[in-house]
Amino acid sequence: MEPTTSGRRMRALTCVCLATLALLATSAPGHATSVTSLTVVDLLTHAETIVAGQVQSVTDGFDAKGLPYTEVTMKVSDTIRGERAETYTFRQFGLDKPRKLADGRTYLGHPTGFPTWRTNEAAILFMYSKAKRTGLQTTVGLGQGKLSLANGVAMNGYDNVGLFTGVQVNRGLLDSSEQELFDTTKGPVNSDVLQRFLHRAVDGNWVQHGSIANAKH
Repeated sequence: MEPTTSGRRMRALTCVCLATLALLATSAPGHATSVTSLTVVDLLTHAETIVAGQVQSVTDGFDAKGLPYTEVTMKVSDTIRGERAETYTFRQFGLDKPRKLADGRTYLGHPTGFPTWRTNEAAILFMYSKAKRTGLQTTVGLGQGKLSLANGVAMNGYDNVGLFTGVQVNRGLLDSSEQELFDTTKGPVNSDVLQRFLHRAVDGNWVQHGSIANAKH
């Protein structure tokens, strides 16, 4: 039996989605489609852009090629790495929420593990570079690379588990409050201290110079 037009569209969309996930995996060294525990060293190593700010808008849809996306615009309060600008906009793979398509089927939204977004929330984002073919982009380590900010603390989607575990750092570079970060195995950390540390680590190229590194096993 010849497939219907709606059936062909759904197959095409499925193929495009799978291809996009493959492209994201290529652009985001092994972390875009599977979640491996990452440390702050990993986040610093793989993030092309690091910004803090507040979500201004969240929209979703399908682009000209039929790729589902969620577009997020942040009002930037702090640029830790990358080009300085008042806002930062990116498109993440998948829709913000499930949507019923014209053929009656339902597209389920974003893949499991991808960060979610809501207007007015504050966060620090560690962003991979854009995928070359699609322009899509997401946070390093998915939910690990989005640290939500509230009540003076920062925490990612995995309760900061593993963020500082096994990290070797030259403690002589740190003040007492920054040293507390590296004694944290789980749970929220002081957001001001974290941002100050990130600035110093980025500006001083600590990862490149070996001042901070993952422990060798």
